[in-house]
Amino acid sequence: MYMKKINFFLSTVLLASTMFAGCKKDEPMAFKAESAVNFNLINKLYSVDYSFLTNPESEFVQEIPVAIIGDSTGYDRTFNVEVVNDSVTTATADLYEIIGGKVDAGQFTGKLQVKLKKSAALDNSTVSLKVRIVDSEDFRIGNIEAREFVINWTNKIIVPTWNVYLRTYITPTRSTLAFRIFMQLSGLTQFTAAEYRILGVAGSEALGTRYGDYIKQWNKDHPNDILRHDDGTNVGEPIVPLYYTRSKFD
Repeated sequence: MYMKKINFFLSTVLLASTMFAGCKKDEPMAFKAESAVNFNLINKLYSVDYSFLTNPESEFVQEIPVAIIGDSTGYDRTFNVEVVNDSVTTATADLYEIIGGKVDAGQFTGKLQVKLKKSAALDNSTVSLKVRIVDSEDFRIGNIEAREFVINWTNKIIVPTWNVYLRTYITPTRSTLAFRIFMQLSGLTQFTAAEYRILGVAGSEALGTRYGDYIKQWNKDHPNDILRHDDGTNVGEPIVPLYYTRSKFD
């Protein structure tokens, strides 16, 4: 009787082990999604502008940020783009070189590098290049709306979007001349939240007053040649500063 119990116990253990091994073998493998890559917005746009105006070099490497969908890895990965030859792309092949896209090991973001080249033809014009993410060995295409990006470059001044800080402290309307005067007086190339945080309200008003005093003084000294917007929707209209020394000019 004792031997029968032992044999029954061993048989039960063997059967359970066999069943467990069979179940483990038949378990489906965990699903692992393929990683994808998207372009990131720059100033809320899938585009970027660059000017060689203050760059004496003949080339500039523009970096475009990307983000991945999926897990990071323990090794570097690359992604591919293609040039979209439509009406947006006006740059000829001799004006750029696509260096490549890379996501470093352990990272969830990466960069596409494109070499932009200076040309005398850009003194009076702006060229554009549209690129599109395509499938690669490491990444598939991400969201459709984030797969294309446009790079614009020139040798001219690039007037930025007239953001809230420029509209609040400088002038409510934009033009190349208005921005050129701002650059000359302030030494800045932009006036965004970052610059505003450094200056604060008082500093921003002081900067706006310096700008306004220049406009007012010029117009006082040149009544027949006052400063006017040279392009944009307000072309031909006087540049109107928001701050100036009222005791001096009113």
